[in-house]
Amino acid sequence: MSERIFIHTGDAELYLLLKHILTLEGFSAENTSRLSELLNRVDQAPPMAVIVDCSDPDTNTPAFFDRIAAVMQPAVKVVSLVNTENADHDHQPGPAAVDCILHRPFNPERLLAFLRDLRADMAAQSGMQSPTILRYADIEVNLSRLRVERDGHPVLLSALQFRLLLCLIRAPDVVHTRDDLIAAAWPPDAEVEPRTVDIHIGHIRRAMKRAGVDAIRTVRSVGYALYLPSH
Repeated sequence: MSERIFIHTGDAELYLLLKHILTLEGFSAENTSRLSELLNRVDQAPPMAVIVDCSDPDTNTPAFFDRIAAVMQPAVKVVSLVNTENADHDHQPGPAAVDCILHRPFNPERLLAFLRDLRADMAAQSGMQSPTILRYADIEVNLSRLRVERDGHPVLLSALQFRLLLCLIRAPDVVHTRDDLIAAAWPPDAEVEPRTVDIHIGHIRRAMKRAGVDAIRTVRSVGYALYLPSH
């Protein structure tokens, strides 16, 4: 299952806002506005999650969510966005149909926290069949826990920065171009400027330098590599 998120809404502004937030975290966001379209796409290519805007009365019903559940794999999670002032508890979907209910206006961090947990669960499941820890010198990347440590000290990175470091540590001493890093860390349809890569690499560099010397080598006009002279 991919890290694609379907956003079911007819509100273009809401979709663009959510897409921007999700893309920054490395998710791929797609829009649907008709139930038939949503059901067809969920059935053909299951996403990680479906976010449903319940501001439309037609979507804020148990029957609507029952239709989705009928075609969805159990691993696909459902998030509903409910207008607080217009909430009708007799028509809202029950807990069996929805995995996360957010009342608008909502804190985007709550949505991201829910999706990060899903991503961690997916990584843990896939990690059962592959090495879960990658090491280079004193740097350790734990794939199942989505955790980075250096010399035993935690290195705090965003999910996107975690994927960038993962690309570097899987082939240490190899110079990765910015295009390589974009392909590894962002969704295929994301428009990413090279400068954006530089900014995130800079954050990774600073976060890891708190527990040791600079471990990222910059090759001007080419890209980046993990590099420790003593290794």
